[in-house]
Amino acid sequence: MLPLHGADREACAIVEHRPEADDRRPETAAMAPGLTALATLAVTTTGSVLHWSPAAAGLFGRADAEVHGRDLCEAVLGGEHRAVVASAVTGAATGAASVTVLPVRLGDGHTVPVEFRWEPLTDAAGGVTVGVSALPRHDEESVTDGRPADQTILGIGATLDLRQTARELADALISRLCYGAGVYVLERLLVDDQMPSYEEAESRVVVRRMALVVSDGTQGEWASAFPADEVIAYAADTTVARSMTTGRPIVFTSLDSQTLGRFKDRLAVRPRINEALSYHSFLTVPLIARGHVMGFTVLARRPGEPPFTRAEATLAHRIAEHAAVCMDNGRLYDRERRTSKTLQRSLLPVALKTPPGTRIAHRYLPAGQTSRIGGDWYDVIPLPGGKVALVVGDAMGHGTAAALVMGQLRTAVRILARLGLPPADLLRHLDEIAQELTTAQFATCVYALCDPGARTLTIARAGHVPPILATADGASVLLDLPPGLPLGVGEASYEAMEIHFPDDATLVLCTDGLVESRDRDMDTGLAELRSLLPGTLPDLEATCEAVVEHLHTGAGADDATLLLARLTPRPPG
Repeated sequence: MLPLHGADREACAIVEHRPEADDRRPETAAMAPGLTALATLAVTTTGSVLHWSPAAAGLFGRADAEVHGRDLCEAVLGGEHRAVVASAVTGAATGAASVTVLPVRLGDGHTVPVEFRWEPLTDAAGGVTVGVSALPRHDEESVTDGRPADQTILGIGATLDLRQTARELADALISRLCYGAGVYVLERLLVDDQMPSYEEAESRVVVRRMALVVSDGTQGEWASAFPADEVIAYAADTTVARSMTTGRPIVFTSLDSQTLGRFKDRLAVRPRINEALSYHSFLTVPLIARGHVMGFTVLARRPGEPPFTRAEATLAHRIAEHAAVCMDNGRLYDRERRTSKTLQRSLLPVALKTPPGTRIAHRYLPAGQTSRIGGDWYDVIPLPGGKVALVVGDAMGHGTAAALVMGQLRTAVRILARLGLPPADLLRHLDEIAQELTTAQFATCVYALCDPGARTLTIARAGHVPPILATADGASVLLDLPPGLPLGVGEASYEAMEIHFPDDATLVLCTDGLVESRDRDMDTGLAELRSLLPGTLPDLEATCEAVVEHLHTGAGADDATLLLARLTPRPPG
């Protein structure tokens, strides 16, 4: 822990709102009742538990495995209050946040009123779940200015954008407690995605300013003087650093010399906000999520306004707790997204080499907002005897797990194809491999074996979108293959179809993300795809562009893959 120097003890006071000793590390302090009382969870729009935080497990006395996938009323509320919960979930799913107070038997055996906050949680791709925060009700902490804290918290964390949540936190604080508020997050957390260790004291704390908001018309001047994304280093003995290391709010009356010097330099040329040099009432509150300090927020009042009280510090801490969890959710989501994107890029082919006797065009299309990473893949595999294997597959789900399954199945297909297995046998072996993957997930796949010399195409599918064979005269047909079960289901059998592959024909393979969406079923999507083929087929690249532009649209579009293949004409004679 960073030590407190004598002079600083006199200049500031740690605001006590729980009885623990002052010399606790933030990891320990964060486990005190005042911090762990706030539990976060998420439910589907039908009320099933989707996410269950460690704090929720501690509060309700039920492990994640006991509640995941179960109805919230059944898992937590003893089967009661169904009408209230259903109304709150339905309202949140349609954008109407609300607060309800319900009696709950907690993990310690006591039945207490718990305040549930039901909020729409929207990811960048437009998907909606219901975020729920649960807090045992403490009447002495619920009101400071006549409004419950819950109404302020409702406006924080509706998205998974860390910067947006920081701005919402600052807005909430100035609406209730202060003239101005700044939100700062550890630079190491943003750059390296690492929580710092407090086993040894560090000489300084490096943070990035995420938001600074004031309650009057001088926002522009403040933003120019103290811009967002500025990186600042605070000495370990400053008030804000001590607030982070103790995990507690601190009321103080003067700025440290380094910060005061920075203020003087920047405010001297901005007379409208020059009065900030005479501020004498400040409150700094740590941002703590899942037992780790992410940064801090600092609140300020103008001259003539009363100093911050213990009750106000408690309220600010409670609001900051909620915001910190939301910000950490955004950080974790972004980390998984970046990890999945990197993994997916490393597993998909950078460029496909066109085998002799064929022409190829292909597209991989990320989800509408590039936030959800899926398991789509495609491949073109040259084989002995001039044959070519054409593959499109889709490991179900999103995120790292789907990308990992995709990579394993793609590698397995390449190995099995080079063993010379017929399409139906290859899918059967691939199904057995899928069942043995540790990250067990279902997948679909279509595998076509093309023989340019014999002008034949042997094709089989495992629960996949049916392929299309189109000719230059504008005709197209869905190949009526037995659908087969998805890979990983087990005990599946697959059948292949062999057809003649004319010189002027084009084989169209895709994943369901191209032809199916929230407002379009697969049959409609396939019909639209077929309608786009006449007139574009002479140029495969133009066909890809036309199909993608028409079908893969909207923020909610899933990831999709398109692969077109055509045989080159036989030489004359």
